[in-house]
Amino acid sequence: MVEKDNSLERRLTHDGVVHHPLGGGSYVFEKGYVDYLVRQIIKEKVRISIGAQPNSSPHFGTLVVFNLAYALAQKMSAHSDSIQSEVFFEVIDTAPSETKTICGIDYQISLRDSKVAENHLDEYSELLGLLKGFTGVDYTMRRQRDFNSQQGIPHILRKIVQNRETLAPILDSQRGLLRMRIACSDCGLTDKNGVKNRYHDSSMESYCPEHGWFETSFDDESAKFEYNTPLRNLIRALVYSSDNQSNDVPFEWLRVTGSDYAGYYQEQLLYKAASLLGTAAHKLPTIVYAPLVVDWSGAKLSKSLYVKENAYKDLPKYLVNYDKFRDKLGEEGVRKMFEEVSSWLDDSFKLFRSYSVYYFMGLFGDE
Repeated sequence: MVEKDNSLERRLTHDGVVHHPLGGGSYVFEKGYVDYLVRQIIKEKVRISIGAQPNSSPHFGTLVVFNLAYALAQKMSAHSDSIQSEVFFEVIDTAPSETKTICGIDYQISLRDSKVAENHLDEYSELLGLLKGFTGVDYTMRRQRDFNSQQGIPHILRKIVQNRETLAPILDSQRGLLRMRIACSDCGLTDKNGVKNRYHDSSMESYCPEHGWFETSFDDESAKFEYNTPLRNLIRALVYSSDNQSNDVPFEWLRVTGSDYAGYYQEQLLYKAASLLGTAAHKLPTIVYAPLVVDWSGAKLSKSLYVKENAYKDLPKYLVNYDKFRDKLGEEGVRKMFEEVSSWLDDSFKLFRSYSVYYFMGLFGDE
């Protein structure tokens, strides 16, 4: 008989004591982080922006981001009677749903065109509705078509295309491509990496392997444009920055996203790129980073691995997505999660760090 090796289990045991060493942001914002954010706000209305790709039920990291956005909105309004907060969910329905390679070029069909996004948005709405009920904070949901229909988008697209020789190697370091794309109106196929794109002063030509070339105007058809994550991140920041500086826009943007996008990612792909387009870093909207949820090895808990490779079989299912979380823990579980995340804003040493899956297993009594 082969004896079971328990060495890994021994390495993962702990005493249940949580240590909170100060470091990085928690040195500066040991207390009063929300007060600091409130002091940066000029306008009376604040829109706290969150985003997600609805390719499955909201994963556990999304729960953290959404809870943090709502907790922040609630606390900012409580800290100042003059601030009205709202959560704004940017639905990334232009993300890939399926991909195929044709003649050596990768093509995709988006979550929007495949209708996959529609299969999961009810769960996002349910989660946002619960958080609204806990806090009294309203939310708005916006699709990418609506985002791209804004008045300032054509100008931004022109500017990016005009500076593509400089921007593309930054935003796509491996291939140096400007990964802007348009779906074929006949079949939905999109040149995923923009390999065959042709750029003009006021339009872009795209190639569909089934239906040939077609041209899309920046001015009249901006709603149709799609982007990869770094380019979308840049365009969103530029739009928000313009809104924040405009006296004609009654609200101000603040963003909440996962801390896997902090540090070098934003330094290189956002702040450097924005400055090359003439927008200084201090004019970009403030970003509040949600702690990462990591597995036993310290790696980010990945939704894509779970969806594509059926990973994390050893973990409780509620640690993977909202559907399982709701079934196991119900509304009280969501409330407990919100109260936990909300406490991170009161003590910044809880915010500027990561959390292992075992922390949440302990929180929900599953250890």
